[in-house]
Amino acid sequence: MKWKTKCFLIAIPSFLGITIMYIIPFIKVLYYSVIDNQFNKKFVGINNYYSTLNNEYFKIALKNTMLIILICVPIIIVCAFILSIIQQNKNKILKFLYSFFIIPIVIPSVSIIEVWHKFFSNFDNVIPIYTLFAWKNIGICIILISASVNTIPNSFYEVAYLNGAGYFQKHFYITLPYCFPSIIFSTLITIVNSFKIYKESFLYFRTNYPPVHSYTIQYYMNNNFLKLDYQALATSSVIVVV
Repeated sequence: MKWKTKCFLIAIPSFLGITIMYIIPFIKVLYYSVIDNQFNKKFVGINNYYSTLNNEYFKIALKNTMLIILICVPIIIVCAFILSIIQQNKNKILKFLYSFFIIPIVIPSVSIIEVWHKFFSNFDNVIPIYTLFAWKNIGICIILISASVNTIPNSFYEVAYLNGAGYFQKHFYITLPYCFPSIIFSTLITIVNSFKIYKESFLYFRTNYPPVHSYTIQYYMNNNFLKLDYQALATSSVIVVV
């Protein structure tokens, strides 16, 4: 049996799982998004999308979600890159700083929320959720980028030093390009996680209707699910995927 054939046979269970658990349900979601309701099943084309895109609450949710992506994701990636460089240093204080951002990966969200309530009880803005999202997600980015940083041969830096490159030039022309694939992958993961901030946000505000500044796409989708409005839920889900 050829190697490619063996690989294909081994991959069949995975393909079946993806088809059954993801592709078929998503096709059903697409179907729900273009019918009037699940009872008369009248085809309405893009009317549901038009209604959703013009819904005031959806606009607020979409805006807040996009702000998380545009503000938090770049900050997380830049900080993760800097901390990945710092972790090469043998300084114990810097090592502690590095560990401080890894800890949230193993700490339950409920425990972190209790701490956040103590520190941010007087804040009536997006800072508590933004900082929580950043602290919860920066750790995995540091691990991924650090893995690339640690594979860069020291000889590269030595040659750069001998050619007169400074500290920042060394990392801009060597470390950054070498880690770029990991940075892109970390960025994609963080963007995906920005749509999953609902759990921490819900635990923090303890309600399905948080302040307007923190009302995100997942709140909108969850509330439509509770109201059994499958058309609004399906339509918003397709828009989020896009």
